[in-house]
Amino acid sequence: MDKISSVCERFYTMMSVPIALVQADGNYIQSWPAAISGMVLPEFSSYVLNTFKEKQGDTAHPLIQYLSDGYFVGVIQLDADRFLIIGFVSFFQHTQKELVSFAGPAILPNQLQNFIAMVMTAPIMNLNQLKSYMSLLTQALTHSTVVNEDILFNDDSANAPYISENLSDARFRQREAADLHAATNYESGVCDAISMGRSDLLAQRLIASPGGSIGMMSPNPLRQQQYAFISFATLISRAAIRGGLPEETAFLLSDLYCQRLDSLSSIAAIEKLTVGMAMDFCEQVAKNRLPRNVSPLIQKALSYITVHLHDSFGMEDLSEYCHLCRRSLTIRFQEEMGMTVGEYVQREKTQEAKFLLHHTTLTISEIAAYLNYSSQSYFTQQFKRYAEETPERYRIRKAKKT
Repeated sequence: MDKISSVCERFYTMMSVPIALVQADGNYIQSWPAAISGMVLPEFSSYVLNTFKEKQGDTAHPLIQYLSDGYFVGVIQLDADRFLIIGFVSFFQHTQKELVSFAGPAILPNQLQNFIAMVMTAPIMNLNQLKSYMSLLTQALTHSTVVNEDILFNDDSANAPYISENLSDARFRQREAADLHAATNYESGVCDAISMGRSDLLAQRLIASPGGSIGMMSPNPLRQQQYAFISFATLISRAAIRGGLPEETAFLLSDLYCQRLDSLSSIAAIEKLTVGMAMDFCEQVAKNRLPRNVSPLIQKALSYITVHLHDSFGMEDLSEYCHLCRRSLTIRFQEEMGMTVGEYVQREKTQEAKFLLHHTTLTISEIAAYLNYSSQSYFTQQFKRYAEETPERYRIRKAKKT
């Protein structure tokens, strides 16, 4: 067992392809990364292992199963009772929305966002590359020589029980029910309002009829709403980034809302959170939009400040990063941004503090330390200067609106 763990850990570290060690009944023994064992529904492992047995796979003949939408999963038999499941891997990059639709039925709903994040870090692999990877892994664990030609291949994606109905059946049901998907211009309208930071326009577009419905991703209504929420979070976070919201801020905000989703058990509560999330993203864009005609040089300076907002840095560090003398950078920054570098940094720290006060349970002293203030009292003084209220008052006021 120690050898299997050591080899699999090394292979995962080397390639970031998920590996799971399972029993013959599909139950997990160990996985790399460890989180996999708490993500995947047992039906998926059982389906893959049953296919392996049906195709007469054995220790000398691993199997690659084509699932659908360009995804593969591999099976390696170690002995009579233990198997490795490799993947998912794909030969092209998928969007998060595609992954929700494809992988959602096989993953526990409260782990879907984490699973998608993990899969998106896996390398792109074509079929031959996956065969070579599995050949090496098999040889490392069993000392038997397995070449690419020994690896079985199966494409039975249309019959996979964890995948929704095939396309023709789904289209038939859709026509019978006259249940068309929501028009793309509805999504575009919502995303455009968020990209512009227009809360007033977004409110109008959110209450407008989408002209259809979201495609069925699960027959379970609550799970369907959860998948729809995650898809929507992905969509509007990209819209916010296009509108000027820093990527890390957008991704963090999306993660926090998806974590809130885990605690909700009613469709009405999820719908309310969906609207609140969209408005929050829109407001964040409005606060973080750059003035027009900001030069690439000053954008570079702004990017440095965003990345190092929690660190201790000075004008010398910023000038060296921008390859411009301190005096020239100071003048150009004030001309283009309408404020000094110091004022901009304090404004950004105030916005970050607001975010942390509203979305986390960090104490005020912890937030002050996180943003590299010399003391809590100095943080409170600066926050009140730019927010026109104390951190305590801001947190209380935002909590009442939630």
